[in-house]
Amino acid sequence: MHYASKINSILYSRSIRLDTSTKGLYNNKCSTCLLSKENRTIKKILVAVDGSKASLNAGNQAIDLAKKHQAELTALYVIPSDIRYEYLEDVDTAKLPGPLKGTVISAMEGGQKYVDAVKQKASETNISVRTDVVISSTSVVKAIVKYAEEKKMDFIVIGSKGMSGIKRMLLGSIASGVVTYAHCPVLVVK
Repeated sequence: MHYASKINSILYSRSIRLDTSTKGLYNNKCSTCLLSKENRTIKKILVAVDGSKASLNAGNQAIDLAKKHQAELTALYVIPSDIRYEYLEDVDTAKLPGPLKGTVISAMEGGQKYVDAVKQKASETNISVRTDVVISSTSVVKAIVKYAEEKKMDFIVIGSKGMSGIKRMLLGSIASGVVTYAHCPVLVVK
C-alpha cells in the first residue's frame, strides 16, 4: 500500500526551502513534509480561505493544528484588488449608490461566508476562531504575507488550488507566492 497517496499536505519553511520547492505544488501526486531543525512554538495560526475544496481542507487542517497546539486560529479571506462585477450576481444593484461599492460589499459578504464556515466548523470542536476579510490594495499574496507578519502569525495554512473559473480567484499561484514570501512555515493542503 502506498501511504504517500493518503497524504494531502506539504509543509514549507523558509529556513529549508529549496529553489524548486514550489514546483511540487502543481504536479505532486504524493506530498512531502519538509521540517526545519529549529524548534518552533505554534501559538498563532492563519488559514487563508477562498471557498474552494482545497481551502476547506486547509480550514480543517488548521482547526486540527490549533487544537493540537492550543493555538489561536484566524481565518482570512482576501478580496483581490482587481475585483470584477461577477461578485454582483446575487445583489440588487439598483439599491446601491455605485457599482464599485456594490461589488465591494458583495465581495465582503461572500468572503465573510467563507471565514464563517471555518468558524462554524471549529466551534464543533470548541476552538474559537477570529475572522477577517480584507481588501488587497496590491496582490492577494502580499496581503496574506503582510497580514501574517503584522499579526505575528507563527504558521500559515493555505489550499493548494483555489476556485477556478471567472467567479473566484485562483489560489494555486497564491499558495506558491505565500510559500515564497512568508516569514513563517506554510502548510499547503490539497
